[in-house]
Amino acid sequence: MLIFQQLEAVYQRALHLREQATKTPVDPSLLTLALDDLSLVLEELSTAHEDLMAQNQALAGYRQQIETERQRYQDLFNLAPDGYLVSDENGIIQAGNVAIAALLRCPQAALVGKPMMLFLASKHRRALYAKLEQINRAPQPVSTQPWETKLLRREGQPIDVSMTLSTSREGESVRLLWLVRDITEKKRVEAQICQQAFYDRLTGLPNRAFLDAYLPKVLAQAQRQQTLVAVAFLDLDKFKDVNDSLGHGVGDQLLQQVSQRLAQCLRREDLLVRWGGDEFILVISHLTTPKAVAHTCDRMIASLRSLIPIDTHQLTIGTSVGIALFPQDGSDTTTLLRHADQALYQAKNQGRSTYRFHSASPPVGPDPPPRG
Repeated sequence: MLIFQQLEAVYQRALHLREQATKTPVDPSLLTLALDDLSLVLEELSTAHEDLMAQNQALAGYRQQIETERQRYQDLFNLAPDGYLVSDENGIIQAGNVAIAALLRCPQAALVGKPMMLFLASKHRRALYAKLEQINRAPQPVSTQPWETKLLRREGQPIDVSMTLSTSREGESVRLLWLVRDITEKKRVEAQICQQAFYDRLTGLPNRAFLDAYLPKVLAQAQRQQTLVAVAFLDLDKFKDVNDSLGHGVGDQLLQQVSQRLAQCLRREDLLVRWGGDEFILVISHLTTPKAVAHTCDRMIASLRSLIPIDTHQLTIGTSVGIALFPQDGSDTTTLLRHADQALYQAKNQGRSTYRFHSASPPVGPDPPPRG
């Protein structure tokens, strides 16, 4: 502003000199005054020019500093190991870094202008719409808690990610900042730990730890819904003879094939657990009558009647089953398992390859013929 004020003062003096110079007769002293004033004007113009050059140089320095800071930010943005996206309040992408482009297998430039929803599975979009609405209504910048979802890529399978969404307000406009973290490896490790903790390594069936967490929940649900739950103990008949005569390797293969055959006899909602050795636990829920349990046991026993080929051997094996019903045979896990175990020994004492309900439960239909 100062330089423009200086130029305006010089211009006004120049107008005054011109006015004086047009008067007649010309005053000689006016020429001397004009020359002196002209010299002063030139000096002021020179000073103004120097000030202008200095300001231009300062502005150029500021522009360079801003460009340096912008480039530094861009480098940090692109070198970040996690994915970052910037979008408007509607989720339309304005920028994405190298990491997110690699995650989505999409060039950075191709991300711009795409709706974020395009990269989410349809079943996850409603939750994100709700988050966007919540954020856009907030009067102050907010940040959401991380949530896990899946991102759809241009090529390949969807990937597991953790997303955090925050806002940045510039006047009336809102920008959304998306932090996208790849948790594929974390999910893999969690699944591996879960598999080791809750599933039998040999057969792949759930183990005792899984049953301990599962069965109380099933019983509580059955109590609310006034339905029955069957807890059955299964024991393979004369499995020890196979182990002793053919070795544990053949015995392990036999357990694997038996597990597959038994599992094929069950509904999706039924649970088969390897209890240990050649013992299994079966949980059948959502029952209104014990007859369904009897039908399931018939199918399981029948599934083992055909020969089981292992290496050069053709093996036969049977199973005995003891069944306890919730709530009449017990209202807790320990009691039901104990009563199912007692019923199992009744089945073994009465010929094997058969099933028995706990004595407190009425028998259902004729028993299958005993097998030795």
